[in-house]
Amino acid sequence: MPRSTRATESGTSLDEEWVDHIFHRAVVAAILFDPNVAETLLQIPDAALGRLFKNHLCRVVGVATVYGIDLPALREEEDELRKRVKPGSKRMLENKRSRRYHNANPERYPLVLQGKVLREHDFRISASLTEKKLAKFVESQRVFRVFFGPEAYYPAFFLSPTILRDEFKKVIRSLGKTDPWAMFDFFTTPIESLGGATPLQRLSAGAVDSVVQEAATFAEQYAQLLP
Repeated sequence: MPRSTRATESGTSLDEEWVDHIFHRAVVAAILFDPNVAETLLQIPDAALGRLFKNHLCRVVGVATVYGIDLPALREEEDELRKRVKPGSKRMLENKRSRRYHNANPERYPLVLQGKVLREHDFRISASLTEKKLAKFVESQRVFRVFFGPEAYYPAFFLSPTILRDEFKKVIRSLGKTDPWAMFDFFTTPIESLGGATPLQRLSAGAVDSVVQEAATFAEQYAQLLP
């Protein structure tokens, strides 16, 4: 049965209310940080301001991934608002998934919604990379990409300033021919021999050699699982 016009408008208004609430909090935080920030930000063209906000959003998510910060858990105080938004948003996201990610693993889809993996365009802009430069980084194994169907995504943790790309290269090369999604799991999963920390956390602390060693072990175990 088709949705009524009123139902459609209601879902849209709830989504807009949710987004408006998020931006309101961001603006309040900026002004509290610097009371003079409003005048400065208002001088920036709309498109540039939006791109600037998105760049910083991508980088913050990357840092949060490195340190294992559970961003969804930080939003517990917004439960009541999310409950109001959820029905309309869920339908919107399900429709989006069916159109763009029909070949993707559904269990990985939340990583897209959380910003932990980024579309190539967003990643390149946030990392200040050209298409050619990014292709060279992939070829030299300074970064790797994962796929949802035919579309390439890049882990946001590569945007963290706490880990050098050459350090990532050492680990990625030790992972060898490991599947990219398995690489993502390696970087983000706590390992007992690393003191219960993730490889990302150990890399951010400068323990590159121990992570490289763990990567080699992981690659050997992964190879044994292949038919």
